[in-house]
Amino acid sequence: MKRIFFHIAAIFALVSGLSSCSGILDGIYDDAQPDSTFEEGFHGTESTSFTLRLDATSYDNWIYINLADRSIERMPIPSTLTGRWDGRSALVYQLVEGDRYTELDYIPTDTQAEPAHWDFAIHHFDVKTNGAEVAETPWSDLGYVDKSAIASLDFKADEWNDHQVITDLREMMGFKIGYQNSKVNPALTRWVTMDFSTPPPVYSATGRVYIMRLPSGELAALKMRSYMSETGTKGFLTIDITYPL
Repeated sequence: MKRIFFHIAAIFALVSGLSSCSGILDGIYDDAQPDSTFEEGFHGTESTSFTLRLDATSYDNWIYINLADRSIERMPIPSTLTGRWDGRSALVYQLVEGDRYTELDYIPTDTQAEPAHWDFAIHHFDVKTNGAEVAETPWSDLGYVDKSAIASLDFKADEWNDHQVITDLREMMGFKIGYQNSKVNPALTRWVTMDFSTPPPVYSATGRVYIMRLPSGELAALKMRSYMSETGTKGFLTIDITYPL
């Protein structure tokens, strides 16, 4: 009951009581304030170690990343069904009470569009892969990855989830939140969390290096350096990458 109370209090504070706090409401919808100092794209790609910067403030799309050709492509999240249903793509509205989710509405949608070639995709802080597996490591520095220990890491494949990829927060005051039924990677999606146990919500990053094992067998190492812009808007991501590892 205590956890539920704090969750409710946190949601109320998010919407009505904390607009004056820097960054609290930034990035809730896709109309977050732009940051002219943030340069999206790949930086320092002359070597195998480089940086990816993304404006992931929107909850309305997935951002697909191809490591081989250093490309970025956005694809909107479907909200309607216009053709034959694949049997699982949907928007799911959940009643959220602490860590309990009660399904209120299930709306079949078109299949999520994807580019022809991609390695992983980001939706705000959520991550999915194109058939890869990911492991969280004990290391916090890309320069000190122990390659001999990689084989013993606990690699996780993507899983389908109906309460991770947030798409609709308009009725959050009624504790009703919309999600996309989507696959996510349970390891890499942990790199940034939002704790509702006490209001206001606390954002945190693990600071860990993650190893992505692509279907080809190639390895990539990723670390979330920052999940906000220099001006404090959450959802502006700076990710350091080593590829191929």
